[in-house]
Amino acid sequence: MTRLRSMVWTAVIVAVAYQFLVILPAIVVHGLMPGMSVITLSGIANVLTVIAIYGYLKAQGVADEVADPGDMSLMIVLIAVVSAMIAVALATFLAGLLAMMFGPQGLSVSESFTQQLQTSRRVELLFAVVLVAPFAEEFIYRGLVMGVLLARGWSPFTAAGLSAAIFAVQHIQYGWIGILVVMMYGMVLGLLRVASGGLFLPVMAHLFINLISLTM
Repeated sequence: MTRLRSMVWTAVIVAVAYQFLVILPAIVVHGLMPGMSVITLSGIANVLTVIAIYGYLKAQGVADEVADPGDMSLMIVLIAVVSAMIAVALATFLAGLLAMMFGPQGLSVSESFTQQLQTSRRVELLFAVVLVAPFAEEFIYRGLVMGVLLARGWSPFTAAGLSAAIFAVQHIQYGWIGILVVMMYGMVLGLLRVASGGLFLPVMAHLFINLISLTM
């Protein structure tokens, strides 16, 4: 815990620069397999990046604290499903309300990201968006970032809020309403992490949120 407490700059740099850290393994994988789709390439690059970060944290002796799964019972899975359904319902209501008040421009999604989703096969979306993204993002934002903040004595609400803010601004493919929705999701996931004592619950909830969102 003492070592984790001192890694605040590591957590901030990794969290803020995460989208750029993924670029290097993406270039390498693309060079080896140039015909791979962008969405699959993104998924593999995220896996490799998280493995590298985990290896670094392991060398520092804090990987087990950052990746602690907490409670992994069947009840936790059920809680994750219910939490995801409630979060998506609230997010849909919030997005609709803000769009009605300020116009639909805030609901925009970048053309390149939309094209990736539309041209990707279902199995590719399940791999990159439903499986890889929840594990990678929860490891970084609710594991490393929140782990450091909580170890430094931050309150659970404040730690969840800051990690959610960093998490949200990484999703630049969305308009401002979408970013606010992602921040709300991040806040919920952070509080779930605190409530369950680890990452298993927020990972499962994140997985179901992405699955429901893709289905919708």
